[in-house]
Amino acid sequence: MSSTVKIIDKETGNILFECPIEQIEKAYEKAEEFEGFGLDIILKAPSLPETLIRSLGASEENVASLNSMLDEEIASHIEEDTGCSICAPTKLN
Repeated sequence: MSSTVKIIDKETGNILFECPIEQIEKAYEKAEEFEGFGLDIILKAPSLPETLIRSLGASEENVASLNSMLDEEIASHIEEDTGCSICAPTKLN
């Protein structure tokens, strides 16, 4: 089960730092430090839904499926012509 936060070097793909999700503040501090060194990094932390399904015993396949569905849902709200009442700009007549 992966409930860790990882800082990954974008160029090499190497994990530079890893800690439990409960210590995410430490990961943010480290990320700032690495960026200060000029490194291009990615901070990867499990989402709340991912953490929940992992705690319920979901397989890696289930987690990947969930993350794919979440990415699709977010992308659908970014598209201009979705008609989402929450994301669409308010029109004044």
